Amino acid sequence: MRREEMVNHMGRQVFRERECVHRDDGAEGGFYNGVFYVQALQRLQIDEAVQVAKRVSSFFWADAPHILVWLCHECATELNLSDMPRAVAHASRRHA
Repeated sequence: MRREEMVNHMGRQVFRERECVHRDDGAEGGFYNGVFYVQALQRLQIDEAVQVAKRVSSFFWADAPHILVWLCHECATELNLSDMPRAVAHASRRHA
């Protein structure tokens, strides 16, 4: 069963969270901007993108601006997001 949380950032906008399957195993990771996540998937070959996307709770790509995607370090590296500081949703900006 996947968790879905609504997070209010800076009192302006509500974000929904999605996560990779490794979070339940206690893996280390962090939150990434949903738009950057979708763009990273689009840069992959189709078969590889499908395999990576299967590991993350699904959402409509049109909703990406309102989604935060939690990825373990391995999944983030596979998507080349770990090297993109702008893709990271900084913890200091998160308010529950």
